[in-house]
Amino acid sequence: MIQKSMHPRYYIHLWAIVATFLGLSTTHAFDLSVKPTGSLTLEGWSLFDGGVDTGESSLALLHLGSDFSFGEKTHAHVGAFLFSGDNNVDSFTGDFGVYSNVITDSRYILFTAWLQSDFQDSSFRWGQLAVDKSFFVSEVGSLFINGNFGAIATVSANVAAPVFSVGSAGAEYRYNGQQGYFQFGAYAGNSGPGDRDDHGFNWEAGGEAGYLFILERGLDYQLNASQSGTIKIGGYYHTGRFESFETNRSSTGLSSLYGVIDQKLSGSLSFFVRAGFNPVSERSVATRYVDIGMAWQPLFGKTRPQDLMGIAYAHTRFSNSYVESENLVSNSRSEQVLEITQSIQLNEEWMMQPSLQWIINPINATEDALVGGLRLFRKF
Repeated sequence: MIQKSMHPRYYIHLWAIVATFLGLSTTHAFDLSVKPTGSLTLEGWSLFDGGVDTGESSLALLHLGSDFSFGEKTHAHVGAFLFSGDNNVDSFTGDFGVYSNVITDSRYILFTAWLQSDFQDSSFRWGQLAVDKSFFVSEVGSLFINGNFGAIATVSANVAAPVFSVGSAGAEYRYNGQQGYFQFGAYAGNSGPGDRDDHGFNWEAGGEAGYLFILERGLDYQLNASQSGTIKIGGYYHTGRFESFETNRSSTGLSSLYGVIDQKLSGSLSFFVRAGFNPVSERSVATRYVDIGMAWQPLFGKTRPQDLMGIAYAHTRFSNSYVESENLVSNSRSEQVLEITQSIQLNEEWMMQPSLQWIINPINATEDALVGGLRLFRKF
């Protein structure tokens, strides 16, 4: 028997149904555009003094993805990581915050995959998401390489939130007003172990894993023509169960508050500050966190406006319950980082960024660590 192929009009009708479900206008249903994305990060590090042991470390991270546009109102994105290199921090610097923000235990993993619908003043995004892509972000602080300047420790250290490099199922809503924005996110409570066997699908929700809810309000302000800024205030509540470091009993719920300020001081100088606070110390690893820093264009900034230089400091305060219950090498209740770095645009394709970091009281080392590295980055 010869099987007849479907008439093209059936495919058109099927696509119209899908377009309607996605919130697309059928008159624009075929306005599909696909833009492949990718970036390559190569790093070499040397431990000059202290830490666990002197030596070198090399890393490589390949980020591959694609952006999709279904007309003007609906967008999608898929992104995955491939990592190679030495990720054993405890045998190198021994720090809690991690000296490089590309280090991950996952060798290859689906990071994010989402669909977004845009409305007049708002947007709704759902799929596999990462909370640190949208919340508690400092644009100025994103210059720095140390992992502390990514996800705030009172979030990443206390709950299994979906942060680099492990995402989880979730949804985000954002409303954009005249002077700022309001956004809300809800995610699976446990993003997964993020180890070699986790390829992005081991997240858990409900029950003991619970759910993560986060809320953030951002306000834009203008001091004068050259001094603009943004202040962000937010907090999260996690509904999962957490074990006390003091009694080994588990209780439901954990919450935290945070704030972010990005301030432009002039056309070439900006500074940032972020702070996080977690009031429940016996179930928290990190109870307080603060980072502060500034970035500026070097003296030759007029001819190379894309180059930036910066200095930043981060302080993580651990709970007494955590320190006393764990066999940490360091007896300190806090870990601090001072980083100096500069991003240099070599050409249209490659960027170079040296980084020098002084890690004070790394939790798994007996001495402060002085580490330097060089990053090569290409976006394509």
